[in-house]
Amino acid sequence: MHPRSRENRLRRKAQHLGLRLEKSRARDPHDVTFGGYMLVHMERNAIAYVAAGRKGHWYSLTLDGIEAYLKRSEKLLKKLGVTAGRDPASEHPT
Repeated sequence: MHPRSRENRLRRKAQHLGLRLEKSRARDPHDVTFGGYMLVHMERNAIAYVAAGRKGHWYSLTLDGIEAYLKRSEKLLKKLGVTAGRDPASEHPT
């Protein structure tokens, strides 16, 4: 699979979960964030997931890391019975 099509597939999956997949805008290959990704909560506009131990380097994920995180998130939401695209903290029982 071409990296761009994989990125687009993961972008759609993230959006379905209420997240936005962002890619670093760095053009310098020597930049620490070059080619990296991060996930942002669309509702809160807050960082959802970055690689552990990489504080200050927000675009530190690879597509493999993004895919693994999204799979875990989908599985957890399914287990909890929460509708995808909504923040579980904002769900109120009726």
